[in-house]
Amino acid sequence: MIRSPLRTAAHLIGAQRPIRRLEDYLDWLDSIAAARQLPPKPRPNGHNPTLGAAYARVDDGRWLADCPAGCGSACDLIPGETRWWCTECANGGTGHTAPLIWPDAVDKLTVNLESLPRPLQFWPCRSCVPRQRDGKDLCLSCQGMQGLEAQP
Repeated sequence: MIRSPLRTAAHLIGAQRPIRRLEDYLDWLDSIAAARQLPPKPRPNGHNPTLGAAYARVDDGRWLADCPAGCGSACDLIPGETRWWCTECANGGTGHTAPLIWPDAVDKLTVNLESLPRPLQFWPCRSCVPRQRDGKDLCLSCQGMQGLEAQP
């Protein structure tokens, strides 16, 4: 059985250098747009910690977060980044980055997920995604994947 490590924006194919910051990710997206003769993506012009937060999750073996402004977009995440920027709606048109919240046990969660085949690398489960966003307890399985003691 083939295992694959969780993917992040730092591992994007075609990037000229490792992507370790939000600005590197936006530069990479702009290079793709330029090659297709499209305009560059909008850039943030500040940070607003009071904007609704985006929550890191794993989907098909890659770290991403859904747009907290509700536009339906999801973007790959840069490990350790604490700011969220939606390249589709500019964070609801605010022009500011929003907080990006990672799970408390990222390392344990990553190890547990990487032990699974890629088609099974999802966290939290589909029913817990809205629970995570609302700050509610996750199901016992999602808690266990983080190595946390389950809270029934």
